[in-house]
Amino acid sequence: MKNNRQLVEDYIEFYNNQNVSSMMMLFAEDVIFESVSNSGETTKTTSKKELEHLANSSLQFFKERKQTSINWIVDEESVAIEIDYRAILAKDLSRELKAGAEIKIRGASFFTFKNGLITRLTDYM
Repeated sequence: MKNNRQLVEDYIEFYNNQNVSSMMMLFAEDVIFESVSNSGETTKTTSKKELEHLANSSLQFFKERKQTSINWIVDEESVAIEIDYRAILAKDLSRELKAGAEIKIRGASFFTFKNGLITRLTDYM
């Protein structure tokens, strides 16, 4: 069984390669995912099926995207990472955010685990 850090490293690799099917193999069926943005918006899913739908539907918005881990805190039940996020938009999202625009964000992601699977992922961007 992979350790928690290895699971997160795999998640980042699959995320960066837009490989949703491989990414989903890392999650428990009842995974909770939350994405909290600086604008105050929160996206939340409460199952693997909902997360997979969100992940697949999000692909259309990005020509490229990459998470790079900066700092890690790892224990037996959880992992916290500081990340740099960079993306190139594939389509217009707003008047300010047009296709081809580059987005750069520093954020943090918090993972919890059980039985070798990710049971909770919270992103703060």
